Amino acid sequence: MKRLFTITREVCCAVLLAALVTSMALFSPALATTLTITPTKVNPARYIQTQQTHYARFVVNFNDCPLRAADTACSKYTGVTLPYNAFLVSISKQIITTFNPTTSATIALGSSGQGVDIMAAFNVFTAQATTAVFDTAFAAAGELVTGAGATQTGIKGGFDVYFTYTVGAAGSQGTQGQVVFIIQFFAPNDGNCTIINTGTAPAC
Repeated sequence: MKRLFTITREVCCAVLLAALVTSMALFSPALATTLTITPTKVNPARYIQTQQTHYARFVVNFNDCPLRAADTACSKYTGVTLPYNAFLVSISKQIITTFNPTTSATIALGSSGQGVDIMAAFNVFTAQATTAVFDTAFAAAGELVTGAGATQTGIKGGFDVYFTYTVGAAGSQGTQGQVVFIIQFFAPNDGNCTIINTGTAPAC
């Protein structure tokens, strides 16, 4: 009889523990996650031999980087790779259509997934102005991020540019949104500057 009571008590405890774990899984908030889509192919660094201003233009749409249910941010390669010792001059940006996830939306630019070393988060959420912005005070102005001894992050050398779409509510993609970016820079083709495909080099 005592043995039966002990077994019954153990079974009851196991059932209660299982019920507790299930309720925690059902009612506890899921941990937020981020996603970086690794490119299978990248473009060579944007580089022209002649002495002229270079630029890279790309568009980010609300659904370019699909969020999973628990994701609050998604990063993806823009199709742009900057050459080593590129001297960044400006970033022009214009919201064509505001983004409309549940609570907030920003887009940042970085030299790797989830990075913000090129441009800090730019608010693209509902009600933001659609006036074009000419930015010369962005994080990577000059060449400290894209050269001057910095480690190359690009798959083929240089610096692959990623955008990161961040939302306030996990999994809230939204149904609209488009923004245009233009990164203006001087290529390493003057003075003692030359194209560097691997390794590092001093500023030039």
